[in-house]
Amino acid sequence: MNDGIFGIAALATIATICSIVTHLLIKKFVIAVFVSGLLSALFFQFAAYFNLGQLDPFYLFAAFASFLISCAISTIIGSVMLKRVNS
Repeated sequence: MNDGIFGIAALATIATICSIVTHLLIKKFVIAVFVSGLLSALFFQFAAYFNLGQLDPFYLFAAFASFLISCAISTIIGSVMLKRVNS
């Protein structure tokens, strides 16, 4: 398995778990999305640090990109959870 695919799968898994937990704990949708994005990016950077053994030289770009991807995943999961609650 390629390292890039492993990283994307790790980010998607971390973002999904953080999204579900934050949407269950925080009732405001927008705040839950941003908190989930921040936590997911932070946990992903820690996982990348532990995997590489050093800080990624482009960690600022990676943190921003993982924040955006995590916010997108959180928006999708949050809207599905909101749809189920309202129906």
